[in-house]
Amino acid sequence: MIRTNYPIILIILTIVVSSCAGGPSNVIGFGHDLLPTAISTGATQHKIFFATTREHSSDPSEFFSGERADDMSLGYVDIAVPAAHTIGQIERPPEGTPDIEKHFVIGEPALFNGGNDFRSALEEVLAANDQPEKNVLVFIHGYNTNFSSALLRITQFVHDTGFDGVPVLFSWASRGKTIDYVYDLNSALQARFFLQDLGLILAEADVDYFGLVAHSMGNIVALEALSALERRADFNPKGKLRGVILAAPDVDFDLFVEYVKELPTIRRFIHVLISTDDKALSISKRIAGGLTRVGSADPERLASLGLKVLDVSKIDDKSTANHSKFADSPAIVQLIGRGIKEGNTLDTSTTVEPPPSSLTAGILNNFKTIPSVLTDGGSGGVLEVGN
Repeated sequence: MIRTNYPIILIILTIVVSSCAGGPSNVIGFGHDLLPTAISTGATQHKIFFATTREHSSDPSEFFSGERADDMSLGYVDIAVPAAHTIGQIERPPEGTPDIEKHFVIGEPALFNGGNDFRSALEEVLAANDQPEKNVLVFIHGYNTNFSSALLRITQFVHDTGFDGVPVLFSWASRGKTIDYVYDLNSALQARFFLQDLGLILAEADVDYFGLVAHSMGNIVALEALSALERRADFNPKGKLRGVILAAPDVDFDLFVEYVKELPTIRRFIHVLISTDDKALSISKRIAGGLTRVGSADPERLASLGLKVLDVSKIDDKSTANHSKFADSPAIVQLIGRGIKEGNTLDTSTTVEPPPSSLTAGILNNFKTIPSVLTDGGSGGVLEVGN
């Protein structure tokens, strides 16, 4: 008799439906000579710096694969966002060459020889920026995300938030396949050492402020690296860290509590974005033996750790199973954008303009301050965002 484990099959099938990346594997490809033409049509060009633990790919549409490298590659790439772009979306062709008036277009990546060249190029771009402050935003993607999808996500995010500094993508070796959850988890843990190296490179740069956004499984990379850097005597960000956004963290709650204990100096900068209807995290919870994932945890329980919590459960995002609201929801991405510009101010004074979407603007209400159990006199809070 053949016995079938139906619960496991159900979980795998559900994961297939609830992938984090939300898009075809080879979405656009690299090195398009269409980039200059796209800019001439009114598209906006973004220079995305990147650090990755991925191996180089033999597939020209990917540039980097999902396999793990022995060292970290550093570089940048220019990406164009079409003038017809809609907030919260990543316009990509179903296959083949993008339409320059409708789709994102990725240029040819350039690689650096090492950290010093990377830092010098980043400083050069910041110096040429006419903004009063020199800001850098580091973005860490989640599970089931290939390199091109990660680049498109950070480009869409910085474009929609209106971030006017230099974006830096940290891309760890996710295979971009729904069945490789365990491989991705181990890749995330392996990448934490390289993120520490990137942190040390950036700490020496001529920068006024840093921000960090991590999504889903990428939060493990972020928390591991931040905890390690916090313990280093030679790491001094000189008060430059302005804010940390942990979006839909696919992290065990008990483990997360221990991470928070290791972050006494930056805890006050942390915002955790959660959604109790996150379907992807409900599957992750089942895989983890029923243990709560931070991204779908009780918001007051999180706030009691001395953290600021954004509860976006009332905003629906069917396109990503409610797992990527931080970037896909026009209301949320505008809220984050305003907070980034004002500097760690995602609170009741933050306003959101109505986006051109069926979603109404986020209404900020029910902000509750909760005494912290881990800080002396500190407090966390819950900010509920709804329709």
